[in-house]
Amino acid sequence: MTHVDEKVAYLFDRIEGRMQHAYARYGDFASTHEALGVAMEEWDELRSAICLNDQSEIEREALDLAAVLIRLAWLMRTHNYQHERSMK
Repeated sequence: MTHVDEKVAYLFDRIEGRMQHAYARYGDFASTHEALGVAMEEWDELRSAICLNDQSEIEREALDLAAVLIRLAWLMRTHNYQHERSMK
């Protein structure tokens, strides 16, 4: 395994841990709209960390955002999220 492979494996392990924690605490997303809301919240937290130039917080928030997006992508493969939308 190369040095880059080790770094990627380490990051994926951390993302997987965040995904497992979120699932244990909140379960599946109720809808794609809920997932979007969670992703936007994580994006805002990442943006704030970047503005503060807090490197450890930037890493943490980037991993949190990645975990949300990967969970969403996984759920699209494993669940039926064809919810009807209200029409106005």
